[in-house]
Amino acid sequence: MRKILIGSFLLFLSLITTKIAWADDAVSLKVAPLFFDLAINPGEQKTGEIYVQNNSANDTDVTVNFSDFFIDDRGNYIFSEDKDVANPELKPYLMKDWFSTDSQEFHLQKGENRLVKYTINVPSDANLGGHYGAIFFKTACQDVSDKNVVYSDKSSLCVSGRVGTLFLASIGGNGVKKGEIERVDAPRVTFSDHTGFSVAIKNTGNTHFQPEGTIDVKTFTGAEILHMDVKDKTLLPDEDYVLSGEIARSDGLGIYKISGSIRDGDGNEMKFQRWVFMLPWKEISVIIVVLGVFYWFRKKFQVKKIGKT
Repeated sequence: MRKILIGSFLLFLSLITTKIAWADDAVSLKVAPLFFDLAINPGEQKTGEIYVQNNSANDTDVTVNFSDFFIDDRGNYIFSEDKDVANPELKPYLMKDWFSTDSQEFHLQKGENRLVKYTINVPSDANLGGHYGAIFFKTACQDVSDKNVVYSDKSSLCVSGRVGTLFLASIGGNGVKKGEIERVDAPRVTFSDHTGFSVAIKNTGNTHFQPEGTIDVKTFTGAEILHMDVKDKTLLPDEDYVLSGEIARSDGLGIYKISGSIRDGDGNEMKFQRWVFMLPWKEISVIIVVLGVFYWFRKKFQVKKIGKT
C-alpha cells in the first residue's frame, strides 16, 4: 500500500510561504490555522473557519479547491488536486468530497483578510479511522492588464500560487492507533570509527497518532553516549517514521548497545535493542603486526637453536 502522510511542518511552512512573483512586486497569501486535528462520527457535520490574508501590496482574486493528500513510494508529497488517486487501497482514507465552503471565489484587496467558513459532512457509511484532506486557496490572474501576468513577446504566462490548511480527521473516535518497530538498521560489526544507524517506526493501524518514547546508545559498561526523544511527529496509517543517529567510537572496546522503548497511540510499548561492535582496526592492526614480528623472531630463534645442536 502506498504511504499516506502528513508531512513534517516543513511542508506547512512551504505551503504558507508560497509567493507569486512578477516584476518588482509579489502576491502572498497566508492562512491560519495550518491544520486541524478532528474527531467526528459517521453522519455528523463539523464546521469551522479559516483565516485568509492577502499579505501583499496588490489586490488578487482567490479560488478555493479541495484535495486529499498522501505520499508516494518515493517519499514525494502528492495532493489529489494535482494527481488522481488511482490506488484503491487509498480510498478508505480520502475526504475531499466531504468539504464545502461558504464561498468558492472571492476578491482580496491588498492587506485585506477574510474568514472562510468550511463545513465537513461525514457520510453515514464512512470508513472508520483516519481521513486526510486539504483546503487550498489559490490566487488567480484576472485579465491581461493584471500584474499577475508575465509577458513574453506576444504570449503571456499567468503566474499563480496556493496556500492551504490540512485536515486530519479521526472518524468514529475509536480508531486503531497501533504501531511497530519495522526495522533497525545498524551494522553488527564494523571497522569504522563512525557508523550510522536508523530506526523505522510504522503505523499499522487505521488512524493517525504521535509515537512517544526514547532511543539510547550506551557503551558496554553502561555509559550513555547518545539520547534521542521520540515526540512531536504525527504518523499516518501505513507511514514510516525513520529516526537516524551516529555512533562515534569513544573507548577501546568499541561495543555499543542501541535500545529504545516507544509507545504507539494505544499505549502499547515497542522495545528493541541491537549490539554494534566497532572493532578498533588501528589497534588490531598494530597487534597483528606485533604478533607477526614476534612469531617471525621466535621461528628464527628456534631454527638457529636447532642448528647449534
